[in-house]
Amino acid sequence: MAVDPLQAALIETWTLYAFGSLAIILRVCSRTRLVGFSGYHADDYLIFFAWACYTAMTVAIHIVGGTGDTSHLPMEVRLSLAPNAAAKLQKGTKWFMVGWYTYIGLIWTLKLNMLFLYRRVVSVMWVKKFILPTMIVVGVTGTAIWILFATACRPFHKLWQILPDPGPFCFPQSPIFLITVLVLNLATDICIILIPIPIILPLKISTGRKVGLLILFGAGLFVMIAAILRVYFVLVVQKGETAAIWSCREDVVAVIIGQATMIRPLFTSRFWGKDPLNSGYSSNKRSYGNSESHELSNRSKMGGASRLGFGKMKDPYSISVLDTRQNESEEMIVENERKPSSVGTKSASPERSERVERDKGLCGPGYGVHVKRTVDVSSGQYGENRHQGYNRNTAHSNWNAV
Repeated sequence: MAVDPLQAALIETWTLYAFGSLAIILRVCSRTRLVGFSGYHADDYLIFFAWACYTAMTVAIHIVGGTGDTSHLPMEVRLSLAPNAAAKLQKGTKWFMVGWYTYIGLIWTLKLNMLFLYRRVVSVMWVKKFILPTMIVVGVTGTAIWILFATACRPFHKLWQILPDPGPFCFPQSPIFLITVLVLNLATDICIILIPIPIILPLKISTGRKVGLLILFGAGLFVMIAAILRVYFVLVVQKGETAAIWSCREDVVAVIIGQATMIRPLFTSRFWGKDPLNSGYSSNKRSYGNSESHELSNRSKMGGASRLGFGKMKDPYSISVLDTRQNESEEMIVENERKPSSVGTKSASPERSERVERDKGLCGPGYGVHVKRTVDVSSGQYGENRHQGYNRNTAHSNWNAV
């Protein structure tokens, strides 16, 4: 039994939409449990707008798939159309324009979504300074495309006009629309993909994790390829239904890429525990040779409202998870210990001891355990031992509660 190509395309469209929506729902659930509604950031709010655009775009694709549109209609076909058939094509063309606007709303919102995440997790300053300009470029290009849709064909209703012929550029699949969107889409995607590369490559992590990160961010390459194929199938092959499917594939991959980082905590045992942020859920391990720096979280004294997601919580992603800077404080300590003491002489033989002071009063939110090192220097210059104590707060042993 042969399968209707249109029916198969619609089934794939809604299946892909289901996967994309599931990714968004999981992201919202993860963020709400971790930080609460009051802990949302800009990207958490933007995802709701992206989801609305995604839904409207999928509905538009479904309608256009059943009605068609006025793109690439030869003059003889325009002259022979019955009024009902012409009205059907005009309806499809209007929904095609809805699809265009919501497609830009979805893809460009996902770009901003990723950039807002970068602003929170990237701490390498020379890399971070490129994020804001990229955000501005993304915002300007997205707005410019919307303006292009509204002004390229004037008056606007000529986009679905059948007779007289509105001209070579007044139809939804106009080369002006397709080429402009493709060029700006690829340019902004390249900028977004390049931002994390200088941070991921030097990370002192296992090869498997590094490859996983590169695949995550490099999946944007598939989005770029899908965008190219969509334009190819319209302008070269002139198969709009195939182009629509590739557009849906591009969208679902872009959605999943944008939510993957936020969904990952769902696959950890701590997330499903009684208190997902307690005792190091937001642990951030940075490699500095053989030392590590940890970010700890403590919600043990938070009220029930916080646990239900309504209280203000510290965002576990506000810490730097892409920090590759070296531990300057540790290096300074090592360098100072190599130098002779200003109190001792050539016969001085310092006796070092370490002690850990735990202050029970510093257990609330916003505090942590400070590990201090006290070194007693014995001076033999005056024939007796004179002890001079000094403290160094070692950065790699300093645990800050988030």
